Formats: sequence, structure tokens, C-alpha cells
Amino acid sequence: MRTLFITTIVLALTQISAVAQPAKQADIGKQAYEVQCAVCHGLDAKGNGLYVTSLKIAPPDLTILTKTNGGVFPVERIVKVIDGRTEIAAHGSRDMPIWGKRWAVVAAEHYVDVPYDQDAYVRAQALSIIDYLNRVQQ
Repeated sequence: MRTLFITTIVLALTQISAVAQPAKQADIGKQAYEVQCAVCHGLDAKGNGLYVTSLKIAPPDLTILTKTNGGVFPVERIVKVIDGRTEIAAHGSRDMPIWGKRWAVVAAEHYVDVPYDQDAYVRAQALSIIDYLNRVQQ
């Protein structure tokens, strides 16, 4: 009987401590990268995504952006590549990676009756990916 009581207390305390643990914060930048970039650039951002064999030009290793830019992470350049303002020959037409246009459509659908700054929304999406890329630099 005493063992049952102790087991019940231990199980109860385990449940209470599980509930009391703060929720792990989602890594929004990593999630966005995995959904929108990893298919070409790879989950590890080294240019080895699933589509690499279908591409005419292999995607670059995104973990060495800082190294190849003199030790400074090229934030503004990467923003322009992601949102489509800088055309990359390897990406072909501006259909990819025009995430800026896609995010603008998503925002317009979400903020139907609410005023919002479309450029700020698109930039925030790009910056979440850029934050992740900055954290995976070698």
C-alpha cells in the first residue's frame, strides 16, 4: 500500500513539473528556412538540398557567407536576394526566390481589414531567415 502511495506521489509530481516547465520557444527563422530554402540549400544550409541534382547551378553553402564577406554577415545583400530585389542568375527568372511577393500575398490575405505596412511585413519574414542564417555561420 505504501509503495502505491509513493508511486502516486512521484507520478503526480512528474506531471506537475512537466506542466510547470516553460514552453520551448519556436525558432521561427529556422522553421521558415526549412520550409522555404532547405529544398535547394539543404537542411544544414551547405547547398546540398533535395533539388540540387535538378539545378543547373549548385546552390551555395550559406554557412560561409560571413567568411566570404570579409568576416561580416551581409544582411542587406541577403535581404535583397530573399525578397527578390537582387536577381541571382542561378535562380533563373524572378519566380524564385521571390518570397517578397509570396509573403505580400499572404499578408494581404491575413490583414484583409487591418492596415499594415507590407514592406515591413516582408522584411520581417526575410529577417527571421537571415537571423537563422547568421546563427549557423562557421
